[in-house]
Amino acid sequence: MPQFDILTISAQVFGLLVTLYFFYYYSIKTTIPYFIEVKKFRAKKLIKNVKSIKTIDKDLNYNLWLINYCYKHFLK
Repeated sequence: MPQFDILTISAQVFGLLVTLYFFYYYSIKTTIPYFIEVKKFRAKKLIKNVKSIKTIDKDLNYNLWLINYCYKHFLK
C-alpha cells in the first residue's frame, strides 16, 4: 500500500500540507467574510424588526386605551 510506504511519506505529507494551506487560504478569503456579512445583515434585520414590534405595540396599546375611553364616555 502506497500510503504506508516509508519512501513516499514525505511527498504525501508535503501534498497534505499544501492542500491544507490552500483550504485555509480559501476559508479566510472567501467563506469567513461571507458568513460575517450574513451575520451583519441578520443583526440589522433583527434590530429593524424589534423597532417595528415596539411601534406596533405602542399603537395597539393606544388603540385599546382609545376604545376603552370612548366606550366609557359612550355609556355616560
